[in-house]
Amino acid sequence: MMNYIKENFTPTVTEDKDGMKVILTNESEVVPDCIIWFEPAKRGWSKKPISGNQYIIVDAYLLPLFEFFTKYIGVSEDDYQDLRMNVIHYSMDIMDKHLNG
Repeated sequence: MMNYIKENFTPTVTEDKDGMKVILTNESEVVPDCIIWFEPAKRGWSKKPISGNQYIIVDAYLLPLFEFFTKYIGVSEDDYQDLRMNVIHYSMDIMDKHLNG
């Protein structure tokens, strides 16, 4: 599944006053954008994944991706947690590359 995402979605990093986000855009526009939001890590937020640059994931909108994989690839809800974690780690790698140049 991650190979499909890497081959068919373009990641874009944007920043605004609330933090940063990784937007995964489907190249064929079949799947709406998926968004993973990051904020600067605050003291005491140690239980959530933090990228190497101390940004923490605060939310992820992945429903369009889940629906696509369920409908066309046969992924079940039992696989959603693994898929979500894989996409989150992929997004953290994208953020690290963006922030480290």
